Amino acid sequence: MEKTIKPKGRYRIAVVRNALRQAIGSGKAKDDEHILVSYATDYRRTFYAKPGLVVLPESREDVQEILKAANKHKIPVTVQARGNHSQFSIPCEGGIVLDCRRMNRIIEINTDSGYAVVETGVTFDDLTAALKEKGFRCHVPTAPGGATPVGNYLLKPAGSLATRHLDCIQDVEVVIPDGTVFTTGSAAFPGVGSHLRYAPFPDLAGLITMAYGTMGVVTKAALKIYPVNECSRVALVEIDNFPSAVDFVKDITNHNIPEHSIIWFHQLHRLFGCDVNKPLPPELHEDPKKAPPGVAYSLVCVMLSGYTETVDAHLKVLQKVAQRYGGRLLSDEEAKGKMPVTKAGFDELYTNYHQVEPNFFGLGASPMWITMSAPKDVKELEKWALDKVYQLGVTPVLYYCQPFDYGRSMMFRIFFFPDPRDKAKLSEISRTFGSMFEEAMKRYRAIPMRHSPLGSQFNKTGGYAEVLTRIKKAIDPNNILNRNMKIFAEDLS
Repeated sequence: MEKTIKPKGRYRIAVVRNALRQAIGSGKAKDDEHILVSYATDYRRTFYAKPGLVVLPESREDVQEILKAANKHKIPVTVQARGNHSQFSIPCEGGIVLDCRRMNRIIEINTDSGYAVVETGVTFDDLTAALKEKGFRCHVPTAPGGATPVGNYLLKPAGSLATRHLDCIQDVEVVIPDGTVFTTGSAAFPGVGSHLRYAPFPDLAGLITMAYGTMGVVTKAALKIYPVNECSRVALVEIDNFPSAVDFVKDITNHNIPEHSIIWFHQLHRLFGCDVNKPLPPELHEDPKKAPPGVAYSLVCVMLSGYTETVDAHLKVLQKVAQRYGGRLLSDEEAKGKMPVTKAGFDELYTNYHQVEPNFFGLGASPMWITMSAPKDVKELEKWALDKVYQLGVTPVLYYCQPFDYGRSMMFRIFFFPDPRDKAKLSEISRTFGSMFEEAMKRYRAIPMRHSPLGSQFNKTGGYAEVLTRIKKAIDPNNILNRNMKIFAEDLS
């Protein structure tokens, strides 16, 4: 049932609406019913809460006016880069949605120091096209091209460069609720530019990263970019068990072979070639713990980049190391013959540096369970998680795993596509995932990759939570920013 907004709340939102229309322009503050309804949930339709006002700033100054007005009247603000691929970016009932889609300028592409300064609403399609003209590229995730680099990079992305380059953010420009603006890194000094993230003082970009919009509104950011090398290749290695695949990835990563690598589960990489508008092949609904005859349990995708001679030499190394772990390097001809759609998708993403929206998104919204753990722990976690999820009775069960930061930590993401109409099953999945986080932390030293308002782990962090809450009180004493993320108590007093 839709909640109703109390009269006092309606009055306050009307006051703010009128003030903002005068301050930033009537076309930027909207309360048309059809617009409010369109912002009432995220792309997964996790919750429903209709805002009282949607504002579309076009500048940092607009954002300052919006936050000062909201802060004065203690109206919660939900921040979106564009809302294209936002999980849990759900407004408080009757609150404000601040949508940055009109802040879409690419301000600078600096090929000398390797960064691009962009506003928050710039999309991956915008940025990758502009970088290609300069012979450069950026980290790209498995998200739609209409998603935003700033929004994605602020959430510790898992994508094309995570094996080597964990931090995609160089610096950020931030507005906090009282209207104060600050910039981090070397760019904090007037006229210096964004060539250094870690300047002589504490790194406030780290405070904003993984804060889910609760610490301030990012109006622009300097993002790390990389030159397109002379040669880029995607190599595929088949390995018949997951632990050996992890060892293989660790080995080649430790020897600086891949620019990026990722382990695909057999049911997932086979799904890539399926027409999701038709019934899926019956073998995808069978026990996922056993790969069918002729199909490798794990497919390791290895991205190679550099001079042609270097890439050719690394392909020979891959062949040798794959054999050490019972695997086999596929030739390009074999890969195209066995999995043409999968190979073409990998080439587009990892050698053309362009977004590919996986076909499995066509199956609908997918509950997912994502953890980070040490390499030796993820080997055991995989067997346990696969068994737990298969017991839920939703098939096919899908996962992939990839190294972060030279394999210091391994991301493991498992998901599936239940019937969205089956509310009982969705509730069971939510409960199971919550208990799995608890158990995985105890058994496999695994932590959630990201915070979820459906089950926060924040209170387990001891003094960290206490200090971060103090910082939050100082920055946002009225707790207006992204309150529905449920990291902090609603009343910070």
